[in-house]
Amino acid sequence: MNPNADYLGIVTMLRSLREQGLISGSEAKKIAARLRVQLGADIIISL
Repeated sequence: MNPNADYLGIVTMLRSLREQGLISGSEAKKIAARLRVQLGADIIISL
């Protein structure tokens, strides 16, 4: 699997959750940062 593709999918999901009001913007950023490290992704995508 490609860590960057996985990370992109997760960021897309986090954006959707944030837009629906299920998580806050700061929560989404914290989750994305943690998962970026765990997955080993080397791309940077802003939320």
